[in-house]
Amino acid sequence: MITQEELGGRLRRARERAGYTQEEAGRAIGLDDTAVAKMERGKRGVGALEVKRLASFYGTSTEDLLEDPTAEGEVPLTVAMRATAGALGPKAGAMKRRLQRLVADDRWLREDEDDAYDAQDFPALDLPKDLEDLERGYQGADLFRERHGLGHSPIADVAVLADELGVIVARMPLGGDERSPEGCSALDPQTGVAYVLINSDKPRVRRRFTIAHELGHLALGHLHGGEMVVDETVRGRSPREREANAFAAGLLMPEAGVADGWQRLERRLGQRPSPIDWIVWLAASFGVSDQAAAYRLVNLGRIHAVGGTTADSIKEMSENPEMLREAKRRLGLSPVTADAERGASEVGPAMRARVARALEEGAITVDGAAEMLHQPPEDIYRWVAQIGIRLDAAEAPL
Repeated sequence: MITQEELGGRLRRARERAGYTQEEAGRAIGLDDTAVAKMERGKRGVGALEVKRLASFYGTSTEDLLEDPTAEGEVPLTVAMRATAGALGPKAGAMKRRLQRLVADDRWLREDEDDAYDAQDFPALDLPKDLEDLERGYQGADLFRERHGLGHSPIADVAVLADELGVIVARMPLGGDERSPEGCSALDPQTGVAYVLINSDKPRVRRRFTIAHELGHLALGHLHGGEMVVDETVRGRSPREREANAFAAGLLMPEAGVADGWQRLERRLGQRPSPIDWIVWLAASFGVSDQAAAYRLVNLGRIHAVGGTTADSIKEMSENPEMLREAKRRLGLSPVTADAERGASEVGPAMRARVARALEEGAITVDGAAEMLHQPPEDIYRWVAQIGIRLDAAEAPL
């Protein structure tokens, strides 16, 4: 059970992250600043209604303030930022618990390695502090591509890229409707390893954009050790959400790559592409949604909204599937893309390799591996057979 002193410390950190003084916090819940100071020092009890009001004022959740840090098999993480306000919904709460378990499992798997905590460094990018949020995101993406030698070609698999950079990416199914969360990310407070967890029930292009969005939070320095961000949507309007969105757009659709693609499509068609032709071509070439491609082209000044706002024009386009199908047919693009990973529950290659090593060494059982990978034991047996892991007699299938 959480102590009064621990709750006080969490309240203080939540207030400081939100940028409020003790006097402002007290005024928001009808108390003076001395009462808030006593709460934060653990010298005064905090009522349930006070916790709820302070959580709402600070933009966090009561669950995050009251969660028991000794929960078995989980590393406690603090929700430092969210795209929406209010308490975590059931699905977002499940995503948070899964991420905490993921951090704990990966930390345990690394314990016996010689380079147990020698994870690849994932430092925040050094950017000018006076940039506006969108420009900061775009410049961050350019610098990120330059730092990791990515050039300006499309990224074939953004999850594999993240894994190569030392970021553990995992997936869990949480529903494909708009109310279901997109993803979350965190930094292990002990090791500094970065983690990303995404909703695998979302379409492939949404998953790609979400991973890039979470990489933006990490690369732009939005998180410190022990903190996590929960993105119930990637359309948040706060400055940091806008930065992460711009980073994702710039990472997946770099300006130089878009310019090259524009010229290739002009040569192919023998004329200047229409806006809808270029939108669907860019979306197919760079693995993004038609909507994301349209926004990127507008922001780069390649196409312009006609009649009303950009958002209205893009919404009209997205609600006209016949227009999109006709453009794809004209350009020879498939209207449907296979998506074998949709609805999957899995972790990235680096962590799977550690699980395989632990299985082969007898450090964990098949059931233990199934729990870590969040898959049924029969799937683990099939995986073991496919990659040739030798199990002892007690673990071998009958």
